Amino acid sequence: MTEKILLEKNSNVKIVNNVENGNSKISNEDQAYKILLDEEAIQDTSCGIGPFRSRWLQFLARKEVYLMVYCLVGLTNGMFFTYSVSVISTIEKRFKLTSKQMGTTLIGNDISQVILAIFLGYYGNFGHRPRWMGVGIMIASMSAFVAAIPHFIYGPGQDAIDLVEETSANLLGNYKEFNKTKKVELCYSQPEDTCNAENGGGGGSIIAPVIFLFFSQFLVGIAVSIFYSIGVTYLDDNINKKTYPIYYAATLLLRILGPVLGYLSGGKFLSMWIDPTYSPNLSKRDPRWLGAWWLGYLVIGTILLITGNLLFLFPRKLPEAVRREAKKVARQVEKDAEEGGNRSVEYFVALIKKKKVEERPTLDNLRKALKRLFTNKIWVGNLFNTCTIVLAMSCYWNFKPKYLENQFRRSAAEANYYTGVASLASVSLGTALGGAIMRWVRPGPRFVSGYNIFITLFTCAGFVILMFIGCEKLEIIGPVGSQVIPSCSSDCGCTDKFSPMCSEDQRTLYYSPCYAGCTVANTTVSPIAYSECSCITNATAFVTTPNPVVNISYMQDGHKSMFGGGTSSYCPEPCDSFFYYLIVQIVIKTVTATARVSSSVIHLRSVEDKDKGVALGALTAFLSCFGLIPGPIIMGAVIDYTCLLWDMSCGKRGNCWLYDSDTFRLAIHLIPAVFTFISVFGDIVVFYYSRQLDLYGENDNEIQVEKEAGETAESRPLNVVEEETIDSTGTSDLVLSG
Repeated sequence: MTEKILLEKNSNVKIVNNVENGNSKISNEDQAYKILLDEEAIQDTSCGIGPFRSRWLQFLARKEVYLMVYCLVGLTNGMFFTYSVSVISTIEKRFKLTSKQMGTTLIGNDISQVILAIFLGYYGNFGHRPRWMGVGIMIASMSAFVAAIPHFIYGPGQDAIDLVEETSANLLGNYKEFNKTKKVELCYSQPEDTCNAENGGGGGSIIAPVIFLFFSQFLVGIAVSIFYSIGVTYLDDNINKKTYPIYYAATLLLRILGPVLGYLSGGKFLSMWIDPTYSPNLSKRDPRWLGAWWLGYLVIGTILLITGNLLFLFPRKLPEAVRREAKKVARQVEKDAEEGGNRSVEYFVALIKKKKVEERPTLDNLRKALKRLFTNKIWVGNLFNTCTIVLAMSCYWNFKPKYLENQFRRSAAEANYYTGVASLASVSLGTALGGAIMRWVRPGPRFVSGYNIFITLFTCAGFVILMFIGCEKLEIIGPVGSQVIPSCSSDCGCTDKFSPMCSEDQRTLYYSPCYAGCTVANTTVSPIAYSECSCITNATAFVTTPNPVVNISYMQDGHKSMFGGGTSSYCPEPCDSFFYYLIVQIVIKTVTATARVSSSVIHLRSVEDKDKGVALGALTAFLSCFGLIPGPIIMGAVIDYTCLLWDMSCGKRGNCWLYDSDTFRLAIHLIPAVFTFISVFGDIVVFYYSRQLDLYGENDNEIQVEKEAGETAESRPLNVVEEETIDSTGTSDLVLSG
């Protein structure tokens, strides 16, 4: 009974203060509060689990503490998806997968949401929501560990082992001496056949990792269905609707940080070699570099395991919710008296308790709720817009780091770093500004919905602009497309292994040292230096002082060679469009982020409080089915179509090494632009009917009494929401980072 004594003590203090201030309605409010504060309410509003319900713990049962924990867990959970996106290209190279196969793994979480989101959103909204969320986060933690399993089964792979061996020894000498190792792609070297090797040898795609990664995403989809639908309604039901925009903006700001940290973590772990115990002499910009993609999953899984347990301690509803119900009863008693009625406090309290019983979750009530949703024009219009815009963004964001790597020749770590920093600065500023405007300026529903139309068209225009910012197509000398193999290396016996080498003129790029006719490699310097290349003329033949660091075209005995040389990896990129691309993208993100909070408010205010859980669940299911599932598959197939050079290890096709950058750039921006333009029609529907919306809870002071004749729960319009109408359950109370 400690909790009850504590609650009653706080109540008595408020009574004295309010009586001293001459507040005439406090007696009704206090009377309602004492009736509502029964044994069930005490149990529902106390922090802890089982016998662990200490008095000091009850101090934490407040909305500010919940907001902090919710944001902390959401931040970590948000890291998972963007981290998965950031390591796509590395996993493709490690297991020789196509973009379409990787896109298939990403839709796992969306399939689980399609199947379960509506039911979890509906039934979870009537249960102990913090504990439902806690279970979801435990599942998310398990999914992170599942994602790392392929590494422990298959190890770093034969290619990684070969690269370590290739770059760990000084291989100066003629080709006969070099043949002892048979690892580096040099002229006449005849590298060792590893098609039957263990540790991932054998060529072609390894399919088992696709299954593990798909299952991992499927599990995290369950967690997302629970966490974001139920978590938002729990917050919304425990705060004043007028302050919701600023609270929601705070959650968005911290949840934005999660995806940003996912990208930054991806950059950090991908800068480490796939086997951290080794460090090959290889530039991180070399396309053959394989980062420690699996390590981040272990870190994220551990953090989720720790932070997710905090959710189990929160009560079914916060104590302040009981006080708010009492205030509504008092207001309704006053209003009834002004209208000539004589209904008592006990009457309205009885209505509340009756409603709690009537709104218990059943399949029939779920059917009625879904009918109310899909006959709600504002909600349907917003649903169409959101699904289409998410389809556009899923086509883009899932492959954006891969695009930056290939278009601007950046390393995977750099691509993720710049993606994360750009998102943090722009989206944080835009979201904070949008939330502040919604809280204090409080624009009308027509203005808010009209501004969303502008944002959609602005986003479409942004994709069109980005379509024209890029670098020139990479020209490679070697077996790319219909190119003829140079005669100077035609008898070298080169393989299809892609090992790019830049000539000493820093402009000409060869498919591999073998196709440049190189016969000597020096792995003691970084990047690796190749010399005696029969396809390259020695540009430093007139240098009189031998300096192997400057002039790599010296023989081992110090004599000048008639042939030139080069270094491993790509040539220095003369294109400076990368930073222009980032600047334009930051501007677009900042502007579009200002509409995030208003879009969420429209979605929640277009339905009744009791339908918020199923509305968010239905939104999640439709987003997954029509946006997040087809997006990666469509774009993955298109990106594969732009491939110029496939890995053909052991005669089997694996990952793509080189893309047609012009076609890639056109596809990754044009397809999202088209989908974004289509989505504006949903915004127009919302704008047309938006006059009915009550965004700030102006009509929130009434408890629904008896329904008028002929009006049913299914027929009543849902376009106006009462902020603090009685919680229909008594116990009850998204999403895009790139």
